[in-house]
Amino acid sequence: MKSQDLQITREPPRRQWQLSTERGWFFLNLGLIFLLSLCLVIASKAILLKLFSNWSSADNNYCYFVVPLFAYLCWERRSDFQFTLFSWSPWGLVPVLISVGFIFIGELGSAVTLLYIGTWACIIGMLMTLYGNRVRHLTFPIIILFFITPLPDLVNQMLAFRFKMVSSSLAAIMLRLSGVNVFLKRNTIDLEITHLLVNEACSGIRYLMPLLILTLLIGHYFSRDLWRRGVLVLLLIPLAIVLNSVRIWITGILCITDNLHLAQSFFHDFSATIIFIIAGGIIFLASMLLNKIGSSKGKKSKCNCTEGPSGYNRAIILTAVVCIIFVSTGYTLHKLPDWYQLPTKISFESFPMEIGRWKGNLIYLPKKVLRSIRADDGIQAVYHRMRPENAVHLFMVFYEYQTIYRTAHTPQSCDFYGGWNMIGSSKSLLKVGPRKKITVMIQSLEKEDTKLLAGYFFYQRGRVITSPWMNKFYLFWDAITKGRTDGALVRAQVILAPGQSYEDAYHALEEFFIDLWKVLQVYVPV
Repeated sequence: MKSQDLQITREPPRRQWQLSTERGWFFLNLGLIFLLSLCLVIASKAILLKLFSNWSSADNNYCYFVVPLFAYLCWERRSDFQFTLFSWSPWGLVPVLISVGFIFIGELGSAVTLLYIGTWACIIGMLMTLYGNRVRHLTFPIIILFFITPLPDLVNQMLAFRFKMVSSSLAAIMLRLSGVNVFLKRNTIDLEITHLLVNEACSGIRYLMPLLILTLLIGHYFSRDLWRRGVLVLLLIPLAIVLNSVRIWITGILCITDNLHLAQSFFHDFSATIIFIIAGGIIFLASMLLNKIGSSKGKKSKCNCTEGPSGYNRAIILTAVVCIIFVSTGYTLHKLPDWYQLPTKISFESFPMEIGRWKGNLIYLPKKVLRSIRADDGIQAVYHRMRPENAVHLFMVFYEYQTIYRTAHTPQSCDFYGGWNMIGSSKSLLKVGPRKKITVMIQSLEKEDTKLLAGYFFYQRGRVITSPWMNKFYLFWDAITKGRTDGALVRAQVILAPGQSYEDAYHALEEFFIDLWKVLQVYVPV
């Protein structure tokens, strides 16, 4: 009887072999996934470090929550998706190759956002390789994962500028309706007893992206139709602006009611959190109201896992191919600067201090400043004519080659962070020779009582460019066709004297650029 009992409980040999095979397949998959992830991290190490550095910014610290949120959204689908059932689809190579294209375009064109998008696409490629067509059931988590990519700095600054101007105007209207005497000068609200300066940090831009993520989550869980979700997203920007204006209005009321200490301490520190919670509640209520309109036809998709596991050979071959793509991409990016042609250039140290009728005084440009912007050469000087109000401040930097980590950026970045408000900007066509005209971007700026007129252009391999987007395009194009990405940023500015008009300052700036052009080509390779 005992031997019979033992025979009954013992696994048949075939069943034991199947269990052993399943365990081996499972551990093989884990090993291959680890190898894929390791190659991706090694290849994109520099990109990831730059990405994490951007996350540390106060405007982008919401990005730290995106990856855990993505993991939770995937975990929710664990029962029907069956994450341990791998398909090893060769179609995953398509997004992998597309991601490599994004990364190379971003690196050659100094467009860091494209590098981040390429990294995101790499993750999609890995998921598609592992799960094949089933990855479409992870569409929403993948959309949320896209928010690991911060907004481009220039876009963020432009939005912040628009937000603070509109919020300041609305808050001033609210204060006037409350019986408060208000004088509004751009983003400064004069309350007679004090001034409220609405800067970028108070513009409301910092909780725009977190609110967008929250809106998408509310739409995902409570609104099954796409049109309802679209309406919620459209409500987001006006809601953010109005609530931020209310925040500024309350701050103004606290100031004029002798509660300045509250406006500068507790309310100032926690009002953004309060506004975010209120905005989330309003979006949720809007979702509930929209659900009462019409009928809801949307249904949560079920994952029908009909794709069976692939063989060992396909899994190993796909892993090898993807790893080779990742590693070769990382190696190529690392070696790119060695392949650029570095032009011969005369140092700015011998740049003339007399240009036409202009006489200049060289201002010492510390090496640490050049290192901070990773420029290879630079000059800072003040040129003047007979009258002191015609003094022109010149700033030029040159790069032997440009990458995402060392590139000439638009002066707007420094202007916005320096507290300057842009009054207006326009392109000006200057005749610098008998048959030569160049385009200069002219900007009118103000900060408190100081007015500034500035002009700039990128002088890149013989081209004069004013658009930052076109500058990045030509960086990419010339890197491929010429093997060069060298170039300079040329900026000159006039601080307006009391009573001096922008028109008078423009004439001085125009004359200086015309005279500057005659010597510029000697010091910047074409």
